[in-house]
Amino acid sequence: MKNWKKWAAGICALSLCMTAVSLPAAAEGEDDIALISDTSEEMPAADGTADADTADDTAEEATRSESLEEIAITAEQVTQYMQKKNSCDGITFYYRPEDYEDTISDEDVADLLDDIELAGIDDATGEVVCTLEEDSDNSDFVVFLSPESRWLVYMDPEYSKVTMVRQIVSSLDNELLFRSRDNRTLELYNKDYDEVERSYTTDGAAKDGKVTYTNEDGWQVVLADTYDAVISSARFVTENDKLALYVDDDTAVIGLYDKAKNKMWWSTPENVGHDKTATNTIVEDLSSSLKMIYGEPDARSTTNMRSKGDAKIKVKDKSSGVKITYSFKKAGITVPVTYTLEDDYLEAKIDTADIEEDDTSETGKLTTSLSMLSSFGAASSTDEGYFVIPDGSGALIRFNNGKKTAKSYTGYVYGSDVTAVPLTEPAVTEQVSLPMYGIVNGDNAMMVVCTEGDSNAKLTASVSGQSKSSFNVCGFDFTVRDSDTYYMSGDNGTALTVFEDGDMKTDTLAVRYYPLETEDTPDYTDVAAAYRNYLTEEAGVTNTVENTAPSLYLNFYGGTKKEKSVLGIPVSMKTALTSFQQAEEILQNLSDGGAENMKVQYYNWTNAGISGKVDIKAKAAGCLGGNGDWNDLQSYAASNGVTIYPVSENETFRSGSGFYTFQDTAVRISGSYARIYDYNLAYGTQSTVNKPLSLLSPSAFSEVAEKLTGSLQKKDLNTLSLGSLTTALYGDYGKQAISRDAAQQLLEDAYQQITDADISLLANGANAYALPYVQEITDVPLQSSGFDVFDEDIPFYQMVMHGVKSYGTSAVNASATPEETVLLAIASGSSLHFDMIGEETSTLKDTVLDGLYYASAESWTDYAAQSYAFSKAVLSGLGDQTITGYERKGDVITTTYENGTVVETDLAKQIVTVDGTAYAMADYVEEGSWNEA
Repeated sequence: MKNWKKWAAGICALSLCMTAVSLPAAAEGEDDIALISDTSEEMPAADGTADADTADDTAEEATRSESLEEIAITAEQVTQYMQKKNSCDGITFYYRPEDYEDTISDEDVADLLDDIELAGIDDATGEVVCTLEEDSDNSDFVVFLSPESRWLVYMDPEYSKVTMVRQIVSSLDNELLFRSRDNRTLELYNKDYDEVERSYTTDGAAKDGKVTYTNEDGWQVVLADTYDAVISSARFVTENDKLALYVDDDTAVIGLYDKAKNKMWWSTPENVGHDKTATNTIVEDLSSSLKMIYGEPDARSTTNMRSKGDAKIKVKDKSSGVKITYSFKKAGITVPVTYTLEDDYLEAKIDTADIEEDDTSETGKLTTSLSMLSSFGAASSTDEGYFVIPDGSGALIRFNNGKKTAKSYTGYVYGSDVTAVPLTEPAVTEQVSLPMYGIVNGDNAMMVVCTEGDSNAKLTASVSGQSKSSFNVCGFDFTVRDSDTYYMSGDNGTALTVFEDGDMKTDTLAVRYYPLETEDTPDYTDVAAAYRNYLTEEAGVTNTVENTAPSLYLNFYGGTKKEKSVLGIPVSMKTALTSFQQAEEILQNLSDGGAENMKVQYYNWTNAGISGKVDIKAKAAGCLGGNGDWNDLQSYAASNGVTIYPVSENETFRSGSGFYTFQDTAVRISGSYARIYDYNLAYGTQSTVNKPLSLLSPSAFSEVAEKLTGSLQKKDLNTLSLGSLTTALYGDYGKQAISRDAAQQLLEDAYQQITDADISLLANGANAYALPYVQEITDVPLQSSGFDVFDEDIPFYQMVMHGVKSYGTSAVNASATPEETVLLAIASGSSLHFDMIGEETSTLKDTVLDGLYYASAESWTDYAAQSYAFSKAVLSGLGDQTITGYERKGDVITTTYENGTVVETDLAKQIVTVDGTAYAMADYVEEGSWNEA
């Protein structure tokens, strides 16, 4: 164990093949190991010259294979023309004569010997097994190496005899790890092959196809029992009652051992070095515990860097983990990551203030993206299980699902930043509202949570066969400096890319890995339970369920601006869609039909809301009936168990109410104002029919919350909905320099201001950061985005929230199949939600609310009341119970609750069975009750 620093300066990357291995505790080591390489991958950006998300990996041919020695000389030629030395480890060696060129008349043999100084013949087979040339010498021995470096032989300095023979384990795993001929010893050499940096021994006993080697420093290396593949290599770092942490100092591979399950979770997938379908780039990608993308603004390009192959690695033990420093020399960037073992999880964490970047004004290179342990828990091509993806309601990506031609999954946590307004309408997808994912692999499961930096995270997942890999992989990437594209005037064909400048605005990136302890075979309900426990025990989410019966959520839309002719002149005027009197009539009709526990979000109920201005004054609009009718509606609601949440929707705005577009509009990274356009329905391009709205800068959130709270208190109102500001997250990249991370904190501060004033918040959809502040949630989707790589939708969001927060679906009457929506809502424990307006839907024509063409209260009141009665009959008493089981087989969904209640929903027969009692939808909902009008 000598000369660590010399070896550290030049050792090649170790490509490990990981599998589940039980490793005992061992002594902690203090040595710092380094690894150097200088390979990288440059890629074009978003304008066509660089694109960090479009690698050329798929174009690279998969050519990975073991290096093979070509033996050109025969045993007869060796014994005839070379000088016999001695036998060592079952091989007899022959040395090339010094005068071979003069004494050997056979020119072919002489030519062969030009490249062969030493040859070895196997004593058992009589065949030539290795040919070697001198690599180096010193006063103690002479080093000989075969052409492909698969054989390593030592001779004495006098060249009189061979003293040691070593054979490589696998060139795909480690070019410097050799085994003795009897397979009892492993040795890791330095790059000059003249010094052993680490050695290991074994008793030779094989178990489950593996042979384990150990040394006095606590390292364990596991080989396949064929001795031609490295299964794992790591040393013990620390442990607690539940978990143990291991690390490979050479490669920064991390191992997390779950004692209860006897399961080792590795940060590099097992057998990755021997993945014959993978390219070298993909193997390096999968083998890297840290990946980075740096941007070059002047060149408008980005470059991928991987710790495997691109970084010098330094490992330092800490009290409860390790700190690994990754130095990317080519980029001039150093990133320290701390891996800490806690009671029931492993945390990987980056403090961005500790990231060192060479002077970016000189290098032109700045960090744009980081990814820690992105291959953690990867599944092999023979594993059975799935990833739990919190896309929309939730989805499963099953391992090895054969969807090789489908696109790999990428979901931006909390949605993409809307300041970067696209020229064409983006695809309609659901949002990733929860910064986590799950892994269920056979008898083992893990819940992974992004606890810091989540506002800048994106979740990626791929299955075997995608990106030329045999592995199924899921993990987080973090954007630490965002980018934007813009077009020069008159040239819509060439996009120019700009990067967010200045320091990184996100202070910390942190991901936790929780192995799950389950009595039975785990499934996604266990992942949901684990995340629910995290929310309630660590993230400040409290139980606010007030009624065990389901609610009926309603969205009323008060008014809108509509162009009318006044004396032949077109004038944009406030127009009522649902007056306060009409709202009361709708509620009364619903109540008469049996609806109870109604919760109303009232949009556009103020003049500012109707006009699109920042809505901070709780003053009822005159066109809807004014304060008098509003107060009457409030009195009716209070007397009849109805809760009204007035909506203050302030994501977009027009000048007025003390806020102005030239000073309060969020600025894009490109430097232009963020203007939100409608899109042409036919072509998907930006429409100029309606004037674009401005995106309100997050810098205004605190002032809006303060003024809005004061106004609500003056009006004795104690409920509120913030509309899209519990789901929309965006920055302001102008003078305010507000990142998404900072914007998230500003939103949370605003929520806190409101709730501190004893005002209850209803969330129109809720990202995870809003959950500690909201009373209840509506518009929870019943489906995922439906990407091709998905295999099955599950109500994961609902399984997390049930029994903690009351929640409702997206609008039933906006669905093309309302009956199925009602049944899916019941199966997921969701309350129903309807959008309604009091006027005829023709009033919506040529207004910004024309998308509510389906929302006639007259058409839907009976159906809403009847479907609520159906929902109440089957779900009453379950509102405070968690969901402990969910299974779908064909059209039948079985949902199990904490108290043992089993709800079976048959979508085809439209029958719900609760603990053996059947409830037919037809007995509650009259056929055609939603389309008679």
